[in-house]
Amino acid sequence: MTLGCKVNQYESQALRELLDASGMTPAADGEPPDLAIVNTCAVTGQASRKSRQTVRKLVSRGRTRVIVVGCAATDAPDAFRAIPGVEAVVGHQQDVTETLIRLLERLRGETHPRADVDAPTDPVHVVRAAPPRQTDERDDWLISPMSVRELTRPEPSQQLPTRTNKTIPLDRHNVKTRFPFVTKIHRFEGHRRAFLKVQDGCDAHCTYCIIPRLRGAPRSKPEHIILEEVRALIYTGYREIVLTGIYLGAFGRETAVRKRFASSDSPLARLVCAIAKTPGLLRLRLSSLEPGDLDESLLNALRSSKVCVPHLHLPLQSGSAEILRRMNRQYSVEDFLETTRRVRDALDRPAITTDIVVGFPGEQDADFEATLAVARQAGFCDIHAFPFSPRRQTAAAKWSDQFVPSPVVDERLTRLAVLKSELSLAFRRQFLGQTERVIVESGPPRLDAVVIGSNDLRRGRADRHFEVCFESADARPSDVCLVRIDRVSPGRTHGTLLDGGKTDHAMPTLSA
Repeated sequence: MTLGCKVNQYESQALRELLDASGMTPAADGEPPDLAIVNTCAVTGQASRKSRQTVRKLVSRGRTRVIVVGCAATDAPDAFRAIPGVEAVVGHQQDVTETLIRLLERLRGETHPRADVDAPTDPVHVVRAAPPRQTDERDDWLISPMSVRELTRPEPSQQLPTRTNKTIPLDRHNVKTRFPFVTKIHRFEGHRRAFLKVQDGCDAHCTYCIIPRLRGAPRSKPEHIILEEVRALIYTGYREIVLTGIYLGAFGRETAVRKRFASSDSPLARLVCAIAKTPGLLRLRLSSLEPGDLDESLLNALRSSKVCVPHLHLPLQSGSAEILRRMNRQYSVEDFLETTRRVRDALDRPAITTDIVVGFPGEQDADFEATLAVARQAGFCDIHAFPFSPRRQTAAAKWSDQFVPSPVVDERLTRLAVLKSELSLAFRRQFLGQTERVIVESGPPRLDAVVIGSNDLRRGRADRHFEVCFESADARPSDVCLVRIDRVSPGRTHGTLLDGGKTDHAMPTLSA
């Protein structure tokens, strides 16, 4: 089971393929699995609690081995290790590959029946042990076809300590000194869009964020490996690829702190241009960028490519100058609004989505009103708003005397939700009567477990990321459809499939 961000989802897929390569097979429906992996999240207190609840629920169902990985496992390993039934807790500072090797060897040596184990019904990553593959080099079958030598390795003086069953204490010199989950992915199960992790780590240290402490300093995947993954995903049938990272704008750099950049050159812009040339790719989307990441070279790359979609996620976090300063964000309100202006000048009616933290310590009514005003000026088409969550060993967690009362936070979240609906509706109304390219994701859609309208109803994503519902008897997931936008409502966008407007899903032909 995977909790959390797009990076976690990518890493879970990499783990799944690593297990496949080791000879493990997915457990059949109703069959008790030998192993389940839970990839956890710790970005908020609620995410950490949900991670622990997920593990407890899973181990309560039987004797299935459970491995806990990810950010919450790194932040609070003892909390998971104390749960009976947890086989291993693997933080980001440890080598998940070596841990899995040890566990698989032990599982393969067992002969006792497991028929009395209740199989979990949630969509967890479950596998059954299979006979070991005949190989003399474990790294070859766990990481093939990517060589470990192609990735950044620690200097001899910084080699990872000997692995034990105990979690290694957090230390800036051993946290993720190797690129995590190094297996390249070739598919993205359960998704119609493929998330592709190209970067990890952050050292910007926003005062509310725990992630730099858990994932370490920025590091980037080599470009030639990324391009190999892109080609493999396109060959598998994916039409859209979403580049993702902990701090995507730091791709190709040793730091996420902009004033420390060695040059003004944009490695991310070069990567975007290289990926955009890949035959068979229909859409390329960037998951999240800071305003300062959008320099002219990156904007030009997005503007000049037919596959780069006019959608950018720019986290605002707050529209208050004082709150942004206390958050240690690397931009001002003026910087942010100037960036949105430049984006609109460069792209055709771009969709700009954002994140906003509500109730940051010391946030006054005037600060929140400023946030609402900036959101209106920026014209966001979607807002992900979440309440401030104190995370241990962050600066903002220490300002408890300035925490905003929960009723005030709830009232502000409600007001922000109203504005979100208003801005989303206004944005989508621009496209009434126009034709949008839609990639089918599923159908028919359900609302409160009731099928909406005809069983021929399909839903998919337009280039500008909003969801579109339309009727089609034969459109399948991953098909590309031309849909005229007929009606928009606060929760939905409705359209009509044009005659001849469907392209059947086909495996692209790639040149050698």
